[in-house]
Amino acid sequence: MVNDEQIKDQELNQEQDLCKLELDKLKTQLLRTNADFDNFKKRVTKERAEWEELARANIIEEFLPVFDDLERAITSIKKETENTKISAIDGLDLIYKNLNKVLDSLGVNEVDCSGAFDPELHEALMQVESDSFKHGQIVQVLAKGYTFNNKVIRHAKVSVAK
Repeated sequence: MVNDEQIKDQELNQEQDLCKLELDKLKTQLLRTNADFDNFKKRVTKERAEWEELARANIIEEFLPVFDDLERAITSIKKETENTKISAIDGLDLIYKNLNKVLDSLGVNEVDCSGAFDPELHEALMQVESDSFKHGQIVQVLAKGYTFNNKVIRHAKVSVAK
């Protein structure tokens, strides 16, 4: 009888040990699943933010030619009417300044074109002979470049000294 009880106790202990092992395995699996889900949520949040930034950059990029045209119109009108004060010019100038503020608030900045040519920021459309500028220096900005959140969304189009 003692043997039967001992055998049953051993069997129960073995079964209990197996249940504990299975429970530990399931706990570990649950922890991993929770960690995987947390990582998934973080990845989705990050991807969503990247998509939103890309969408903004695309909208801003489409908007920039209009901004350039407005700037050219203001410059042209100012040259033609240097000695006269026209309220339309002032209105356009105000619109331009407000657009500049909006771009600035969105994280859009003008590419710096002073100094040497940088292919990361500038696109050379032509090279010109110049005694006034060193080789590789930017001589003229043909179209402004812009960055959005420190990423180039449009390279500045420039002419560079030979």
